[in-house]
Amino acid sequence: MSASWALLITCEHGGNAVPQEYAPLFADWGDILASHCGYDLGALGTAQALARATGAPLVAATTTRLVVDLNRSVGHARLFSAVTKALPGTTRQALLAEHYQPHREAVARLVSQALAAGKTVLHIASHSFTPHFGGVTRHCDVGLLYDPGRAAEKIFCGRWLRELACLDSDLILRRNYPYRGVADGLATALRRRFGEGYLGVELEVNQRFALGGGEALASVSEHLADALRRALGRVAACR
Repeated sequence: MSASWALLITCEHGGNAVPQEYAPLFADWGDILASHCGYDLGALGTAQALARATGAPLVAATTTRLVVDLNRSVGHARLFSAVTKALPGTTRQALLAEHYQPHREAVARLVSQALAAGKTVLHIASHSFTPHFGGVTRHCDVGLLYDPGRAAEKIFCGRWLRELACLDSDLILRRNYPYRGVADGLATALRRRFGEGYLGVELEVNQRFALGGGEALASVSEHLADALRRALGRVAACR
């Protein structure tokens, strides 16, 4: 990656914290808060590893997605959970103002600043997915979500996956899995807002690594970070 590029790392579902004033609403939700419904297990650790390795800024949130989902657009059916969807409209607006908008605005501000400086932005949003869903085993270790109609995103993701496969050939790597890169999300919204000067990639890591302990997650995160640096051209690529 040349000096004309700017890298940005985010993590929308980095924790399962409940703001104190809303804690009574979640008194019986302990198991759900601790599950993939409450947050993306391991995603924050991976985001931090990517930011450390590249020197990129990191914008991360640790409030549970069950309060408000930072990766959903306003008006989306799953923006609020079953708990918060039933709250009065004024309370939901307060949740947006206190937790949703600050994250989104911080990310958009960094993108705007980089574009104003004449740079092209590569935004990597760190997420994770549960190994089993709906009775189906997801046969994937790392997925990269992008818009296949945008050549720059497609080319970069291909490069990152090739470097990752070179570093760890045992990983099962997939494109636009377990979700579609053009589905509703922060990256999709930023593509519409900023156009071709913005590249958005959602990183999806199987939660089996985090469930396997800190060493397993640290290992795959290190490989992801090393592969990213190689894909960016900051160190020699694999042969």
